[in-house]
Amino acid sequence: MAESDFYSVLGVSKDASKQEIKKAYQKLAKQWHPDVNKDSKAEERFKKIAEAYETLGNEEKRKAYDEALKYGFGRGPSGGEASWESPFGEGWSGSYSFSGADIPDGDLFEMLFGGRGGAERGSFDFFSGGRRPGAGGMGGMGGMMEAQLDVTLEQAYKGGSVSVQAGGRTVTVNIPPRSGDGTVVSVPGSGERGRQGEADMLIVLHIRAHDTYEVSGGDLRGILQIAPWQAVLGGGAKVSLPDGSAVKLKVPAGIRSGKTLRIPGKGLKRENGANGDVLLDIEINVPESVSEAEKQLYQQLEHSSSFQAGAKKRGAEAKRRGTAAG
Repeated sequence: MAESDFYSVLGVSKDASKQEIKKAYQKLAKQWHPDVNKDSKAEERFKKIAEAYETLGNEEKRKAYDEALKYGFGRGPSGGEASWESPFGEGWSGSYSFSGADIPDGDLFEMLFGGRGGAERGSFDFFSGGRRPGAGGMGGMGGMMEAQLDVTLEQAYKGGSVSVQAGGRTVTVNIPPRSGDGTVVSVPGSGERGRQGEADMLIVLHIRAHDTYEVSGGDLRGILQIAPWQAVLGGGAKVSLPDGSAVKLKVPAGIRSGKTLRIPGKGLKRENGANGDVLLDIEINVPESVSEAEKQLYQQLEHSSSFQAGAKKRGAEAKRRGTAAG
């Protein structure tokens, strides 16, 4: 079918629904985006597809375009800007450049790349993400891009610079120390090239799962295992932080499993700029095997202790809940 108008570019009928137009655009954009399709004509083709969706995906622009076609003003798509002329005089420029403003956030880049890494350097995985709402174009047509960068907790905690591959270029990302999950880092002049030069690229940090700590806002939550005698007598524990340093933590006597100890100010940055805490839930570690000497000590404790094992009596509140349930 000859591409005499934007409907032909997207391969839809002139009475296609908004959802049909969007679906057609997504399919074609995924096929022709120059970051995916290495054909020499891919970028030009993608721009035509983007032009068409920019107009037909917006109800007001589509209505004006349909009127233009009706009166013979439509000239079809061009290689860069939409080149149909408006018969409505002032208020319409006669040509449109793709801005991406009418494409829902993440439609294109998440569709194209999702969770697939574009490159990896220094234990960093670069994932193309979406576009900042209202930030401008994408796909080589000017505007601000947003991408996701997977980092380890150690890298987010210590900060530093890392080089990644983005859009065929090497980009240096400066990660601030104590960066929390979702921290946005701006890389000047690394976005798509537009009429005004290269825009900024926004890098959203995503902290990978860690084998010791769980990230909760700006807090780092973990489990502190202590011996049975430490639970009774108290003592000290050495806690390693993600930057390789260590903090000596005092374990109070008589502590029970489930209690939480706090190391203030040693977490990641919170949204308000303050440092979060390290929170450690106590877990009493009962050894699976003991030496003969340890066994004798436990036996001495058994003989000298007045503790008797048995079912724990329920509190008054638990009794009231049980009665109400019955």
